[in-house]
Amino acid sequence: MKEKKFTYHYVIIIACFIMMAATVGIIVNTFTIISPAMIADLGISATQVQLISLVSTFGNMIAGLFVGRIMAKFGMRSTMTVGTIMMCAGFALRGASSTMLTLCASNLLCGIGMAEISTIPSGVLVNNWFSMEKKGTMSGIAFAGSVVGGIVFVQIANLLMQAYDWRVTHYVLAAICAVLMLPISLFVVRARPEEKGLCPLGSENAMGGACPVVTGISGKKFFRTGSFWLLAFTVFVIGFTNMGIQRNFAICLQNEHGHSEDFATMVYSAVMLIQIFGKIILGRVYDKKGVKAGTIYNTVLVIATVAFAVTSNNPIMAVCFGVVFGLLGSMTTVTPPYLTALIVGRKSYAGIFGVVNVFFNTGVAVGAVVAARVFDATGSFNGAWIAFAVLMVIAAFTTGLSTKRAGEYRTMTD
Repeated sequence: MKEKKFTYHYVIIIACFIMMAATVGIIVNTFTIISPAMIADLGISATQVQLISLVSTFGNMIAGLFVGRIMAKFGMRSTMTVGTIMMCAGFALRGASSTMLTLCASNLLCGIGMAEISTIPSGVLVNNWFSMEKKGTMSGIAFAGSVVGGIVFVQIANLLMQAYDWRVTHYVLAAICAVLMLPISLFVVRARPEEKGLCPLGSENAMGGACPVVTGISGKKFFRTGSFWLLAFTVFVIGFTNMGIQRNFAICLQNEHGHSEDFATMVYSAVMLIQIFGKIILGRVYDKKGVKAGTIYNTVLVIATVAFAVTSNNPIMAVCFGVVFGLLGSMTTVTPPYLTALIVGRKSYAGIFGVVNVFFNTGVAVGAVVAARVFDATGSFNGAWIAFAVLMVIAAFTTGLSTKRAGEYRTMTD
């Protein structure tokens, strides 16, 4: 049968792109723009602002442990709808908050809601709707939404802040998020292609005949294997190193190497733009060349990133630092779900990835703090950058070891 050019598979990818843009783009990325006004208006400290952000991360991590089970019991659409309402309500509540208690409570609600409508469900949808040969590219496209959303909604937030204040900005962005997400949650998303009479795109019988049997190791079995702990370490390092660099990028260029704020902002904007294409490139490498080639690609990038970072007192090296890191940073949302899908298959992916994602988020939470402490103690990030490169080289080996039995685990039927 002749393959159709556009099927519901691509509707799902568009939905995932919008999901990532609306959640990470609005809830996470606009916080940097809004927080200075919150500090000035409420009289809170920068440390308290970071605590508020940490509460959201904590809520996301804890909720992520249970998202797979919740989806299995209540269905993906119901779970995502409730998550959307929680997240948007939490974001609006933050705009109405005047105390640390309500700020933390609202961010906790945001974090819990995000777990149900962002990275985990997007990973589940890509894993269910596409064959292994297409998962990398489709993951890259879907998760590029987080960067595009960040670029777009940061500008919208900035305009709203100039025209109104931080409270109105919260209300408007919460409304935008709800308008984008509720139709997707209620009407567009389908957990599996079989619900639309389709098979995973790229599978042997995708356009006719029987769909492939849904296979994969159970969470109970996988959590007892060495592969799980190797994967957990790998994704922790990915979050730890990449966010350690990203959240200290401007500080490195300005405070350590003496570049102007405008220059640092320009280079960081380039990082964000490059990540859009970097995610798709990395996904294509995984699909066309395999996990080994993708791992080598990422390892080369991290070594180059560190080499440029330590010499970025030179403006040309600083720009190179931004360009190469833009490509490297693409792995944060592409590699963890891809590796998990490669190893565990479709059957229990949601529950397993929810647990794996906790290790990634733990790395995200502590990486930036560790790098900043190194800078505070030594006056330079170089020690942190070199340590990050060493960790990523080790993670390259643990990636290979964690995927060694992928073929066996991915095809299990009980």
